Amino acid sequence: MTETTTAPAALTWLTEAKADVRGALAAWDRGDLAPIPVGHAWDVVRLPQRLGWLTIRRLRATHALLGPVLHTETHVLVLIPPGAAGSWAAPQATTLVRGDYIAAPDPATTAPLTLRARSWIVAPTAPLLLTDPGALHTAYTDAQQAIKGVTP
Repeated sequence: MTETTTAPAALTWLTEAKADVRGALAAWDRGDLAPIPVGHAWDVVRLPQRLGWLTIRRLRATHALLGPVLHTETHVLVLIPPGAAGSWAAPQATTLVRGDYIAAPDPATTAPLTLRARSWIVAPTAPLLLTDPGALHTAYTDAQQAIKGVTP
């Protein structure tokens, strides 16, 4: 069993996402992931793990604002402003929008800690700051080119 965070940032984040706050806190108390709805406070861009990590490094190198980022066993999930996923398209990336959910650990579960192979690279904060989808797209494109051996 893990200790659930009751930090104001976590409660604010859950409320803004229109999550079942009590259900999420109970899941975290049990050491489980909580289903958090997408599309109310943010959308999600899901990147393949290798490209996702490289994208995050590129965003950090340019000092771009980096909002919450969740690492899973196979992907890196980046939270972007609600409605922005509709215009975000790139090879090997997918988007999650209203009606979708992410299975999230407590925001206190940050790398190197994990819960069921998930951890926050950047945990949600209050106020919730989100990654700019344009900066994300540029960093992702650069990461793809770097993997292909093309210098951006």
